[in-house]
Amino acid sequence: MISFEALSQINRIIEHDKISSTYKFALLKNTIDACQRYDHLIEIDEDKAIIPLGLIIEGWIFDYFPFVFNGIRQQNSGNILNSKIEILYEELFAHMQLDPTKTIWNDAYARLYLQYLNLALDGHQSNLLLKLAKQIATTITKMPMRYSGSEDYEIYQPNKTTFGNIPATEKFNREFLIENFGTFTIQKEHYQIFRYMGQSLYGSSTIARRWRETTYALNRDEFASDKIDAMIYKTIFTDRNTNIGRQFLPEDCYCVWSGKKLTHGRYDIDHVLPYSIWFNNDLWNLLPCDPKVNGKKSDKIPSPELILKQSDLIISYWDIYEEKAKELFEYQIKSSLSPDASALSKKIKLIESLSEKAHYLISKRGYSAFKYKMP
Repeated sequence: MISFEALSQINRIIEHDKISSTYKFALLKNTIDACQRYDHLIEIDEDKAIIPLGLIIEGWIFDYFPFVFNGIRQQNSGNILNSKIEILYEELFAHMQLDPTKTIWNDAYARLYLQYLNLALDGHQSNLLLKLAKQIATTITKMPMRYSGSEDYEIYQPNKTTFGNIPATEKFNREFLIENFGTFTIQKEHYQIFRYMGQSLYGSSTIARRWRETTYALNRDEFASDKIDAMIYKTIFTDRNTNIGRQFLPEDCYCVWSGKKLTHGRYDIDHVLPYSIWFNNDLWNLLPCDPKVNGKKSDKIPSPELILKQSDLIISYWDIYEEKAKELFEYQIKSSLSPDASALSKKIKLIESLSEKAHYLISKRGYSAFKYKMP
């Protein structure tokens, strides 16, 4: 049951809270993303939802990357963000030899984002991103989390607001963020709104509109609207790259949905959960498919029944990925499919987790189910 009082609270934050920066919009946007895509990392405790703060920090690092890269202000002090955060971004740009006068923002963004996702950051990048994450965590917990609502910490309650004791790491990634940056709590009724209504009510409409309007106001309309829209919506960065899947899969295999034999590498790589909906290029989500079947599936969601029926074949491909890219595959499983360590040895648990996500997209978000029928 959706609470209309909780819905009203969230709407007041978006439409009526005092706004001096875009921070509240970034917080709400990434809370929605966490509740919808990372439910396996969220603990429901009676009337509360406990969410890893690291998921919000990760979102902020990449959401604000293009604005800093292009010098587009996101708060009213005259700076783009606070000066400590800006300096760390600039050190990162310099280390990666990303010159804003010579490189377009989406190329720079994609380069860092893919390195991050594929565990390919070097030690200095990891060190700079850790410093950046600490500054961002402090900003999130002491500003938008505190001031969202009519009272301090009315909606969001972080379990800590200082982050100086987090250890150094040579491997900065989502798992590290989740394990080291603590959690925050929201009421279960707010969690349900973010999870079940977030995308249609806020994800691509109200929050994005208010973020855009605030950015225009902070910059006095100095930048083209389509450029700012692209940074907010990330419409330019739609990388459906499936080459990493082909790198590990054999030339001769079987269609994941029909079971048809596929030879000489003449197959498509299907995003099990469509990229246009889930934005995920993890290995577990990339499986071989007959091109004709892939065309019929398109952006539909495989039904839980179909996933269970084809579970042996799905698991066989996961076994290949685990054998040939163990560190990357296991990291991707834990961060974006199931945190249960035993699931890697009992992969039927991973099938159950995948089926749950498919069920959520079909039954709660209204996407069409794909139910393959043998010809």
